[in-house]
Amino acid sequence: MKYLNNKTLITEYKKVLLDNGIKQQYVADKLEISKQSLNLKLNKKHINFDDMQALLDVIGYDLIIDFKKRN
Repeated sequence: MKYLNNKTLITEYKKVLLDNGIKQQYVADKLEISKQSLNLKLNKKHINFDDMQALLDVIGYDLIIDFKKRN
């Protein structure tokens, strides 16, 4: 996946949740926050990598960053 913006990253995260049958409420419960607080995190203009990794930790995924030279 090519990172374009925060929306792209969050869309991919939500896709992983959907593909694995995981509800956002489950993630919120594991993080001990409300679903509304989780939605605020997901709707921020800029999500930082630590927050994204915390969200991924809950569902057993890692955030992998790769650099690719442009053509």
